[in-house]
Amino acid sequence: MKQPMTVVIARDRPSSGGGIVNYYRAISPYLDCKVCFLDIGRPHGFYGLTRGGLLRFTPIRLLSEWTCLFLKILWYRPDLVHVNPSLDPDCEFRSMKRDAVSAAIALVLGRKLLVFWRGWDNHWCGKPEFPGGNRGWLARIYRKASAQIVLATRFKEDLRRWGFKMPIHVETTVASDNCLGSETETEADDGRISLLFLSRIEEGKGVFELIDAYRLLKARDPRYLLTFAGDGPHLEALKCHAGELGLEGVSFPGFVAGEAKVACYRSAAIFCFPSAYPEGMPNAVLEALAMGLPVVASDVGGLRDILQEGKTGAMLVQRGEVPRRCFDPAEMADVIESLANNPALRQRISLSNAAYARERFAAPVVARRLQAIYESVVCGADASQSEVRSTDLPSGGN
Repeated sequence: MKQPMTVVIARDRPSSGGGIVNYYRAISPYLDCKVCFLDIGRPHGFYGLTRGGLLRFTPIRLLSEWTCLFLKILWYRPDLVHVNPSLDPDCEFRSMKRDAVSAAIALVLGRKLLVFWRGWDNHWCGKPEFPGGNRGWLARIYRKASAQIVLATRFKEDLRRWGFKMPIHVETTVASDNCLGSETETEADDGRISLLFLSRIEEGKGVFELIDAYRLLKARDPRYLLTFAGDGPHLEALKCHAGELGLEGVSFPGFVAGEAKVACYRSAAIFCFPSAYPEGMPNAVLEALAMGLPVVASDVGGLRDILQEGKTGAMLVQRGEVPRRCFDPAEMADVIESLANNPALRQRISLSNAAYARERFAAPVVARRLQAIYESVVCGADASQSEVRSTDLPSGGN
């Protein structure tokens, strides 16, 4: 009997929270291979988990992570090592350098390497050179991978321009099972219109612009409500800002998961994601689509490939370079209001988004596509996703 392939996946530790953790938690039960996870990254307490003790100290953590990877490769002799870097210029690309060392360890030990780019700074799109230069050590290591995965067609174009000649697959993240097939309420019984932001509460995610847009909407129509579901470094500052504005109808339930998260989606009418952060393809946006919510989002990461004006909701245009004021609150308010005042359009979008998410972003579907990529790298099998986007809207969708 043929033994299943073994894959070592270096991914964020659970106490780092966020989309990468949720992605592998959702799809790993559906993968037809033996998976061994290596937890990496700085832990913190935003997600109700440990702050990590000694792992908070970068030198100790890095040495521990690289040693664990070395030992796991020697012990499991995996067919493939899978790393998940982000092209994020913050802190001089430290996380990308960390993952490059992990990639180098896999290559030195003779393992095949798959690189899945999870985040990508919008301002890096179209640049002529890879960070550190096309001949720099970072580019040389990542170009030795057997295959790359990206979350947007424009990221693939960047890699090609930087001299990456191996297969590059355009993929998506995942909507959790409990969000698929659920129904939302486009309006409460009393006619209120609930807006939802669900992600890490961070300045670069556009939360301050969103609350300023809500202030304008609330002045026009008192039916609006706004929920910020999540935790993060700027949660307390955001609460203070809402208090200074004297806003009513703003709630902060904190970090939510499972049925509590589904309840947040179900009670919302419009999902708002005005991020200027180096996103890949935020799981929260896919979950909002799965719940049938119209989405008002910025053009970050791979969202351009999956969101279409008038079909899935509306997209915001970024203004300027300053993270805290990348979007005009007045423009954001107008976009949200145009959806809120058109219940028939929202209903059409709701049905289309739910069907689209079931077809593209369900965990078993995403896992099958990733499994096909694994097999293409390890066995030379054909992975049909190489040159075909997995994010096209279904024909006939509204």
